[in-house]
Amino acid sequence: MNKRKQEGGITLIALVITIVIVIILAAITINLTLGNGSLAEKAKEGADSYKEAQEQEKDMIDNFEANIMISEEGYSSQEGVNEPVLTEGMIPVTWNGTSWIKADATKSDWYEYGTINKQWANVVTVKENGNNTREYYMSAAVGTAIPEDDIVGMYVWIPRYSYRITSGYHEIANGTGNIDIKFLKGTTDNYEGGEAIRSNVTNGVDFVVHPSFTQDKTQGGSKETTGYWVAKFEASSEQTLKNNSNITNESEESIKQGGGNTDQLEVTVRPNVTSWRNIDVINIYKVCRNITKEGNIQGLTNKVDPHMMKGSEWGAVAYLSQSAYGNKQGTDQISGIWNNSYNEGIVSKVEDNGNNYGGVNSYAVTLTGAVGSTRDESTSFYVEQTGITGKDTNEITISYTVYAKDGTTSTLEKTYYKYNTTNGMKGSTTGNIYGIYDMSGGAWEFTADYLKEATNEYVKYFKQNVEGKYKTEHEGSGVTGSEEDRTINYNANSKRYGNAIWETSGGANGVVSWNGDNGNFAYLNFPFYIYGGRFSGSVDLGVFCFRSNTGKEDIGFSFRPVLSI
Repeated sequence: MNKRKQEGGITLIALVITIVIVIILAAITINLTLGNGSLAEKAKEGADSYKEAQEQEKDMIDNFEANIMISEEGYSSQEGVNEPVLTEGMIPVTWNGTSWIKADATKSDWYEYGTINKQWANVVTVKENGNNTREYYMSAAVGTAIPEDDIVGMYVWIPRYSYRITSGYHEIANGTGNIDIKFLKGTTDNYEGGEAIRSNVTNGVDFVVHPSFTQDKTQGGSKETTGYWVAKFEASSEQTLKNNSNITNESEESIKQGGGNTDQLEVTVRPNVTSWRNIDVINIYKVCRNITKEGNIQGLTNKVDPHMMKGSEWGAVAYLSQSAYGNKQGTDQISGIWNNSYNEGIVSKVEDNGNNYGGVNSYAVTLTGAVGSTRDESTSFYVEQTGITGKDTNEITISYTVYAKDGTTSTLEKTYYKYNTTNGMKGSTTGNIYGIYDMSGGAWEFTADYLKEATNEYVKYFKQNVEGKYKTEHEGSGVTGSEEDRTINYNANSKRYGNAIWETSGGANGVVSWNGDNGNFAYLNFPFYIYGGRFSGSVDLGVFCFRSNTGKEDIGFSFRPVLSI
């Protein structure tokens, strides 16, 4: 992929131009030796020629940078977006109504980033040996079905775009926030009919290049890119079986939490499994980087640059979902991304002034891609599973005993819907099966964003061991977590844009974000950012929900990998 010239380095183009200039100067020297005129005249002519050559070199480099290094290569004028970039191990897929089938990457029916069909591009990675081998699927004919049992990774393409916020900027906009999108061409800032700007403030008129696609170092970027692949579901580990069929109350703790030994287990991205939780930010970073290790389960090579999701990348998905191209939430009770409220398992009972009530334990199991019966449904911590039916079907019914703080109990029955059902698709960023799931509810998701002044072990690790392109450091101090501390830090980051915090909220603490989502800004003792909420939340969950955390593992926290090419 083409790149901008890196400051302090030399591009191949510049090297070629320099060689040309050396040849020109050599010709001048020969002419000085063999031609007519005085030595002084020839020296002056040589100096003038050298100066002219320098100016020509600068013009040529500028021209190359403007027209080649930042180019419209990769843009599909037919589809109006940058073409998804495929690499070894990735198989383009579409949904035929009952299963995922191999798509023809050269045909327009693979994807359509329009305001009606909202068919974002999807790819899968498959097992080396499943129902069929990886080699079989890579060479199979278009239309070949790929069973979920063979899939180990699912990713969705987010093409380079610019945006403007026309209502709700830096306000508590409940269903009234609006984001316009213009898809950009190649690695340029050009869209059809205009050019976007680079700015940390959207004025509601100009389109701003989203920082997750740019070299903006303050946003943790590293290069200009035409787009990137985002995990379709919250991350899971290779040891978790479909429909959580290997999980019972007697299972090992690591199985219940969807993870285990981070030195051995690999990341998968699949529907209908529990997400990988109880893993700290250091190990999240490591397992995401290991996605392309030699002999990896997904069959990806080092042409892919895998990493833990950053806040700017979360924001890019959130903004696209809140636009006309996604599952935009309005003021009604149905639109927008539905919560993943799935909670399978046992919840412990603890004493409170002599009364029993719930307190979550390790057997609180999620299910990627699931939703409840309404958009803002939640499942309380204070329940104990008493029965479950339909785990192998598209609708799962769970019976609970509910424990109240006053010591009373009641019964509850809830139905959950898998990602490929009519209800389940409402949990995606597109409102159909082609979007990204678990952005609201499920488990909180860590991002590689933190306050750079913090000093805990997790921040120290990121400062010492993680490259700038894989993290984002925020301003801020304060250690108490008070309203004042959070507000000071929040205001200190008022120029940080694109990450679904300042632009899409009106304060640092409470129900302050778009669509009634909750926000709690970071402070030194809680320097890392988590997004989206978990199954126990309700109307305060969503793509604009953010919160601070230490970086430590927790039963309710997961993560999501991103693949750059």
